[in-house]
Amino acid sequence: MQLRPYRESDIPELVSLLNEAEKGSYEFIPYTAEDVRLRLTGASCVLLAEAEQRQMVGLAYLRQDWYGETVSFYVRPGSSREEVADLLLPVIEPENKTGSVSTGIDSLDQDRLAFFTGRGYGGEGSLYQMVAQLDHLRPLPQLAEGYLMRRLKPHEEEALIQLANAAYEGERLRPGILDRWRKEDPAFGTDWIQVAEYEGELVALVAARAEREYNEHYHASRGYLGPAGTLPAHRGKDLVKALTARAMNFLHERAMQTVCLQTWHGNLPALAVIKALGFRLDHEWKILRKTLR
Repeated sequence: MQLRPYRESDIPELVSLLNEAEKGSYEFIPYTAEDVRLRLTGASCVLLAEAEQRQMVGLAYLRQDWYGETVSFYVRPGSSREEVADLLLPVIEPENKTGSVSTGIDSLDQDRLAFFTGRGYGGEGSLYQMVAQLDHLRPLPQLAEGYLMRRLKPHEEEALIQLANAAYEGERLRPGILDRWRKEDPAFGTDWIQVAEYEGELVALVAARAEREYNEHYHASRGYLGPAGTLPAHRGKDLVKALTARAMNFLHERAMQTVCLQTWHGNLPALAVIKALGFRLDHEWKILRKTLR
């Protein structure tokens, strides 16, 4: 078995590898070539593992996610997951740029959790997927004086990006995000993004989208909320609660039956808000981190 860098010509075989490796996982949707390219876009390092006769058996890559630098790997069924992973991880981990790497693992995948914890990764929390029914309109909380709720305007992408990145204290959105969301769902427009304004400045947001691929594959009608955030100086004023209710009503009016979002298990204020709006825990991913230097 040997390692080699990724090439564009590998895309068809990578589609096959990821579909075989992930089949049966939570809410699995078959990958396309475009899905694979998107996953590898911006990756700082991509490595492939090949067995005899140049059969691709493993993929690992590093990329900067909004919660830190992450490592992901996939192993083709029938191969030894530990053998392939132990070949890939020691080579790709030192390529990190931040001194630590994280990985997200389905909380039900005990074998994968054991593999990473056995190689120096420690628990850093959980990412929850929360789901709510959109069977009625939510009442909108009254905002404090001076605050205004409205939809994002077409020319406000730059202001939206600055708001999201300041609220998350890191790079959450990048230029071109609105075009990307339109590409994912042609029905999407700036009216899907709810914002709060104070003295002419955008101070909070909640973006709503349709989960087009999920809906097509599972014959469903589900929306998604995120990102959502508030500038530090304007927190504690129920802005995200009001915008979330407004976004849920927006999706309800567009015949969405359910809506989901993701949040950290330790974000107790956010959990209290979304539970009050009818969200319940649907799935959990464990986040593990390893410090490398």
